[in-house]
Amino acid sequence: MRKATIKQEVSFEGVGLHSGEFSRIILHPDDGGSVRFLIKGEMIPAHYQYVVNTNHSTDLGKNGVVVKTVEHLMAVLYILGIDSLVVEFLEGFEVPAMDGSGYYFYKSLKDMVYEIDQEKEFLKIEKPISVKNCTAKIDALPGKGFSVEYIGGVEGALKDHRVKFRGNAKDIVFARTFCYDYQVEALRSMGLARGGSLKNAVVLTKEGKPYNQEGLRCKDEPIRHKLLDLIGDLSLLGKRLKGKVVSHYGGHSLNYQLVKALVEKSHV
Repeated sequence: MRKATIKQEVSFEGVGLHSGEFSRIILHPDDGGSVRFLIKGEMIPAHYQYVVNTNHSTDLGKNGVVVKTVEHLMAVLYILGIDSLVVEFLEGFEVPAMDGSGYYFYKSLKDMVYEIDQEKEFLKIEKPISVKNCTAKIDALPGKGFSVEYIGGVEGALKDHRVKFRGNAKDIVFARTFCYDYQVEALRSMGLARGGSLKNAVVLTKEGKPYNQEGLRCKDEPIRHKLLDLIGDLSLLGKRLKGKVVSHYGGHSLNYQLVKALVEKSHV
């Protein structure tokens, strides 16, 4: 299988979910064989070794320069098999939130995939690997191809609900980021969610009811979004993964721990 880039430049713009700042990015075709972010003259690889934050988003940094909330875009690139391009920031430092999902990235890029003369690299899960914390666990298991599952809940509505991704982008790219109403003040006190609104996030009551007038796009949309996040974080391996990943209530920090464990135990 060959690596792929995009046929031509594609641009996106909008507010950053956490920073609240306007961002404008251009995705450039590139045959370098990897995804990189270009900002303020610094080229930052989309690779786990450059992760500098996993608190409510996955951020990359190098020499004090940071790009924020890369996971939704990275998930879409991984799903589409796009391994090689440069994401240039013309304004801002956070990937535009768009509608809080991967939909607009997917819509713009799905017909732009272009193969280059390099072979894809794979990391095969040879034996079970697990990471966990006090509330969550992720298992990486041998398996054919690539599949991901997320088991999670929506307060007041769903508990231990399982969603699966086996290659169909339409199962997850529409799912928007979310939070509960009682979390908003705390997030903003931490300098987060400053760009969040009902236009780019789902806000839920503790009973699981959305404030968004249009409601949820499906009853388990928040759980599907967690699956999108997981794929975006797994993409920072820098290789295509062969095997099955099952997350039990995991988040960005545990996803990052899994990526490091996969590398360490695979001797990559």
